[in-house]
Amino acid sequence: MNPMKEIAAAGGEWTTDDVRAALARGARVLLVVRHAERPKIDYEDKTFGAALPLTPAGERMSEDFGRLLRGAASSVQFRASPLLRTVMTARLVARGMGLEGADVVEDATVGNSSAFVESELKIWELFRDGSFFKGMAEYMTRGEQYGFAPLAGAADAFEERILSVFTAQLGIFTSHDVYVAAFLHARGAKTDFCKENWPRFMDSAAIVLEPTGARRYALVRAGLSDLCTGV
Repeated sequence: MNPMKEIAAAGGEWTTDDVRAALARGARVLLVVRHAERPKIDYEDKTFGAALPLTPAGERMSEDFGRLLRGAASSVQFRASPLLRTVMTARLVARGMGLEGADVVEDATVGNSSAFVESELKIWELFRDGSFFKGMAEYMTRGEQYGFAPLAGAADAFEERILSVFTAQLGIFTSHDVYVAAFLHARGAKTDFCKENWPRFMDSAAIVLEPTGARRYALVRAGLSDLCTGV
């Protein structure tokens, strides 16, 4: 294994306490965070609910997530997929961290214009016909899927892109469940994703840049929601 790409822990799962511990020892941590709870998306909406806000529960869990990491890092950076729910999540996490009004950069390459996406319309077709989770299982096992770029190369390009704009000790980059799961699978941090253990709202993919130069990966379970899809 490349020493720069070590798995973070047995099973590849952390809590926010583990993130705080990594920051305390001088690591830099970039969290690709699934947004908080949203209303159910209309299957006919080809934008994947771009204009949907968070639910009241989603607003609360975003602030709660921020409180879990409040004061943990010397500097914090926020980027968000441009969809309303991801931008709201980042802003409310900042509020929970005591950083209300922090700059949230909207960046499509963190979301549905990421390296994983070959055709957003084709992905919507998977979503619309009810085969999303089956399609995601196939994507992760075969490395290819209708509407998606080949998994291995997409994960490399995604990581290169987000690290190229990561400048703080802690990054909160709000994104979507499929990219969190696909990235972690490609990195070997968690390779048994299914509907039952899918990333919940506010779970995240962590890229941990250790002071030694080692690079580690983990699924961070926030423990703030039991839902894997919208209400």
